[in-house]
Amino acid sequence: MWWRRRVQLLIAPLWFHCCCWAQPPLPTQPLVNLADIVGVVLHTHFRTPFATTLVTVRSATQRGAWLQQDLLERLLVRHGQGQLVVQLEGVPSPVQLLHRHPPWSRTLLLAESYDALRTVFGQLTPDRFDFTGRYLIALSEAPATLATVDRIFHELWLRQIVNVVVALRPLDDDHSSAAAAAGPVQLWTYFPFSPGLCRIPKPHLLFTWPNDTLLYGVDFYPRKSDQFHGCPLRVGSFETRPFTILAGGDGANPPAVGGFEGDLLHSLSARLNFREDVRVPPRAQQWGEAAFENSTGLMRMLYTEEVDFGLSCLGVSVERSAMLKAGKVHFTTDLVVVVPPGKPYTAFEKLFQPFQPPVWLAVGFCTGVGLGVLATLRLLPLDGRQRATVRRYVAGDARLQAPALNLVRVLLSSPLPFTPTGTFPRTLLAQWMLVSLLLSLLYQGSLFQYLQRASTHPPMRTLAEIDRAGALYHIASSARRFFLPYPQRLSRVRYFPPVPDSIAAWLRWMGSHPGEPHVAMCTRDHVAYHNAQHGRTDGRQLLIARESMALYAITILYPKRSMLTASFDQHIERIGSSGLLKYWSARYGDYHFGESRASSSSTTDQRKTATAGPRPVSVEQLAGALQLLLGMLLAATLLFLVELGWARHTRRWRHNC
Repeated sequence: MWWRRRVQLLIAPLWFHCCCWAQPPLPTQPLVNLADIVGVVLHTHFRTPFATTLVTVRSATQRGAWLQQDLLERLLVRHGQGQLVVQLEGVPSPVQLLHRHPPWSRTLLLAESYDALRTVFGQLTPDRFDFTGRYLIALSEAPATLATVDRIFHELWLRQIVNVVVALRPLDDDHSSAAAAAGPVQLWTYFPFSPGLCRIPKPHLLFTWPNDTLLYGVDFYPRKSDQFHGCPLRVGSFETRPFTILAGGDGANPPAVGGFEGDLLHSLSARLNFREDVRVPPRAQQWGEAAFENSTGLMRMLYTEEVDFGLSCLGVSVERSAMLKAGKVHFTTDLVVVVPPGKPYTAFEKLFQPFQPPVWLAVGFCTGVGLGVLATLRLLPLDGRQRATVRRYVAGDARLQAPALNLVRVLLSSPLPFTPTGTFPRTLLAQWMLVSLLLSLLYQGSLFQYLQRASTHPPMRTLAEIDRAGALYHIASSARRFFLPYPQRLSRVRYFPPVPDSIAAWLRWMGSHPGEPHVAMCTRDHVAYHNAQHGRTDGRQLLIARESMALYAITILYPKRSMLTASFDQHIERIGSSGLLKYWSARYGDYHFGESRASSSSTTDQRKTATAGPRPVSVEQLAGALQLLLGMLLAATLLFLVELGWARHTRRWRHNC
């Protein structure tokens, strides 16, 4: 890279020497003072190894073209001395031939007169020039008046180019034109915000050469955005708590901004001395869509420069970066998925809650083995004596008419109506110890605790569980870009309704409808604010999934031509390094939620139940057992009716026979 810049340094003076061979001799005295003072500015503010200076030359006459070439030769050869890296307009560099050059941040404009300079203004576009960079304009031929200076600064302010120095020779009516040609050179700049003048360029004389002597004490590029003198700045914002909270406001008075980004705004306005003119996007469009032609909401207000900057939980995306300018990131959070609390267990499900599925499978397996042995015994091809012997060994003596029902009776821990004899007591003893002493006691003790305590199914904790459940994702329309890499989820995406503070409204709906299979994506801070406002009082604590969707960096967005970024970013960096934003955000939310809060609350419930002692079981707690009893009674009634029908059918068939 360095050798390409060195080549540019060597070629530029040689090219101008060749061009100057064909021009006639010109008076050099008018160029001496102008070249000297412009060379000083180039030497002090444009000599950097990290930026190339774009040189643009404009002239209206042939004599003016020769004069511009002579001036540029003096600047490059005598004042640059090989230490200034330049790029001549119209002569592409090797980097430009291979890649698109970034916007120019250093620009030198040499013009014969104001009429020649006006041809450059139409080419100053944000894609080619960085409007926050430094500009140096030199008018070499005709002496200029203050009206000319006003017109130049007016054209520059339309593009919000404020870091500019204009060098010209003033017109003096008391001197001859020859004396004016050899007279002093003035350096001018302007301030767009000054006491009593808001957004009106006010020219400011920096220096007169060679009349003034304190040359190196002059600040040629003073900061223009460090002091706004109480002028209003238009702020685009909307309510999305806890980032921004709007209060008051009507058709005549703008609303006041709260929240921790509102605290940041107040700090900026106090430090830079501007008034906050808050403007809200119409029709609750909030963030809106970022597009060059069909943008909506706050994105449209920023793109059309209806507002000077915007803040309200604004992130950076490819579409927004193409049409807007982002400031320094001042807050980082996570995009999380808000999941509903686990669905409460039904009364019937609580009957199976004391044991985990593997235990119930083991119990069912043992019961199946017993029923299988009884069925095999009945189907064995044995005679009556052998069948009775085997039956007596396995199931007891002949008084036991229904071994299968006896197995179910043992499983339900019911006492036997007879005394077992033979070898069966040993088998019965093993079954009784396994079922009654182990399973039944543990089951009954656990069931009593589960009936006393309100319990729920575990909530969805991962994105995979959410996908398996088929839950609908509710998001803001601008957050659709986070779902584009996952086409299987796009079909389940729904957008928040267009209401003010739509995220908070939807979180309140989720808190009041815990059983609905819906999830929502928002920042962690939105959930923390909701839990702080409603979780403690109304019991509407919301949970989030363990996996986050993305890391979300929040910044202030500006129009592409904004002049505010330098001073705003500097103050925001001070606030971020001091930790104030974290302190401000912690005041608005309860960040102690998630699995730890859920587990601690369940542990607390268990301790309360243990310390309170046993309580009488209510009918609601026995609803599951009563449902099971009702089902068994209904099944017994149906079986009885079937038996009556079968007996009647059998008697009729025997009578016919």
